[in-house]
Amino acid sequence: MRPSTASLVVSCLLVLTPLAARADVPYTVVMDGRMLDARRPSARNHSGTTYINVVRAVEAFDGLLTFGRAGVVRVTVNGRTLIYRVGRGTAVLDNSMVIGLHGIPYVDHGDTYVPVASIATLAQVRYGVDTTRHRVTLTSGRSEGFATPVPKTLPEPTEDELTLSPLQALNFDASATTDATGMHARVAITNKTDKPYAISFPGPQQFVFVVARNGSEVWTSQTTAVSGGQSTFRLLPGETTTLLQDWPGYLKSGPGRYTLRVRMLKAIPIDTIPVSLGVSTPGPSASP
Repeated sequence: MRPSTASLVVSCLLVLTPLAARADVPYTVVMDGRMLDARRPSARNHSGTTYINVVRAVEAFDGLLTFGRAGVVRVTVNGRTLIYRVGRGTAVLDNSMVIGLHGIPYVDHGDTYVPVASIATLAQVRYGVDTTRHRVTLTSGRSEGFATPVPKTLPEPTEDELTLSPLQALNFDASATTDATGMHARVAITNKTDKPYAISFPGPQQFVFVVARNGSEVWTSQTTAVSGGQSTFRLLPGETTTLLQDWPGYLKSGPGRYTLRVRMLKAIPIDTIPVSLGVSTPGPSASP
């Protein structure tokens, strides 16, 4: 006996209803008693976890946001950085410690959402979630934040397993100038320790420059044209080496607030703290 049209409709509804129930639920955000999202909700409940729009969150804490390749999202607040990757349940804190997340960052209609718990902890604020009123509350000055990563102490350190991380052992003095030919990036790397320091890299490229405009990466000196195997960077105690790179495309990049950072191309890339180049309007006579 063939099922009637009515029974088919009911069957479809029974199948589709559970899926609809799992749709994201919008949540408003209140920061220190002030509504953060007057136009549209900045947070949402997604698969049972509360997430926040990363752009709105960083704006609220006056931080720095950088979108990289392959779904990488770097958030810096109060001098501390958390590196997310869309679709991954872990993040990297201060380029040195992997932490677990209470949810997996995802993108919806061009907006990136990260677990609100991680943003609140990074910003050292207390947060609460009201599932009845669909509201996230953020309160300043009541959270200890993430613990400061402690480098591992190894009995017999090798080149790639030194007690001090590159950001602890090396000083990066980065800067840039502009003229009619483009931007000229420069970094002086100095070994601050009293011992020789070495870093192993998985490929021939070691340090590259990264320029961001208004928080989004617009140029990197990394290139796929370079091929080869592992390489090692070495400096004697107190020794300094200087790296230079030109970016002619700066002249056509557009006005905005520019930052420069140096990226170490380890298996998990390590970025230095970004250096502000100010607000610029690129052109033949532009100067940050």
